[in-house]
Amino acid sequence: MRLKDKTAIITGGGTGIGLATAHAFHQEGAKIILFGRRKEKLEKAVEKLGASAMIVQGDMTNNNDLDQLINETLHNFKKIDVLVNNAGLFNGSPLHEISDSQWDEIMDINIRSVFQLTRRVLPVMLSQKYGNIIHISSILGLIAVPEVAAYNVSKGALNQFSRSIAVEYGSSGIRSNSICPGLIATDMTADLMKDTELMKEWSKEYPIGRFGKPEDVANACLYLASDESSFVTGITLPVDGGFTSH
Repeated sequence: MRLKDKTAIITGGGTGIGLATAHAFHQEGAKIILFGRRKEKLEKAVEKLGASAMIVQGDMTNNNDLDQLINETLHNFKKIDVLVNNAGLFNGSPLHEISDSQWDEIMDINIRSVFQLTRRVLPVMLSQKYGNIIHISSILGLIAVPEVAAYNVSKGALNQFSRSIAVEYGSSGIRSNSICPGLIATDMTADLMKDTELMKEWSKEYPIGRFGKPEDVANACLYLASDESSFVTGITLPVDGGFTSH
């Protein structure tokens, strides 16, 4: 019960890393608010989580939806202890070919919407004199690979955003950390991972010898959300099977 009596918002909570994190938090006693666009996925998730969880349907890029998320969370649970900024978008194109709309879409979802939600959560955490923000970034926020420049940039910005929160609000009892997963088997990566030859080649870069599972990232989230990490803030934690070690 490491998260007993704590309230956690998880964006993109209906599938993948968000859903695995919701299950991990639930098992440790947290009250959970799942936010996302696909209502049926959220409802299915809450069926398994029970009465200690609720859903708020909405779009990360819609400020009215973010206001509703905050209002409903405070109405039902009175506080926000943990925010997991998990919702994100991945797609690729050579940098000289990417359109303005493609660039803007990635930036809007992966960094601007995170800023908008976090800006709404911070006053609540300041009034509580406590808070914990976890950002699901990527190893591509630490290194760069070809043909996904916009994604690389958005995740690099997210890591710096997290550090900025850590240094600005640490004295107010608020922690902020980034998790940088390697390749994780989720809906977002399903099409990519169908390329068996590519996966065979990529797997050589993972010293542990496998790609990640959503639960691998969820366990890192659990550590950072718990008081066991009370002296940890401003870090970027690779959860990547050793990929970034060489």
